[in-house]
Amino acid sequence: MKRIAVLAAVLALVLSAVAFAEGEQDFGIFKAYVPEGWTATKDGSTVAFVKDDNTSSMSITVDEADGASRKEITDAFVTEFKKTFKDVTAPQVDEDGDYMFEMTNEAGVKSTVLVTGNDKQYCLVVITGLEAGGEGLAQILATAQHSVTGK
Repeated sequence: MKRIAVLAAVLALVLSAVAFAEGEQDFGIFKAYVPEGWTATKDGSTVAFVKDDNTSSMSITVDEADGASRKEITDAFVTEFKKTFKDVTAPQVDEDGDYMFEMTNEAGVKSTVLVTGNDKQYCLVVITGLEAGGEGLAQILATAQHSVTGK
């Protein structure tokens, strides 16, 4: 639970407007600083951040909720991820109604998944290699802007 609380607190920065940092990139759905040694690519409503040595990655998807609750959205992602991942854990919900769960790919690498949002949009964050990503992941999360709240 401590790990969930720490990640949820860091993710709260994603949902708030923080000061613009020099070197931020505008992905249309939010802005974020891409640290040295990382690359970022956008595909539709998803931005993927990958550490150049491939030890860590994070994807942030921001899309319309289409009237679905965070629980319904989370359940849909759990069902979908179970098709390609193993050991998908039961989602844990926090006091803000955000959901977190973990999953493992075929190579045995774990990912942490967070689903948050509001009545209009959801934000899906998938982090792989949390420990290896360290400061880079924190920088990306701390500078991401306008994700769920829109521009």
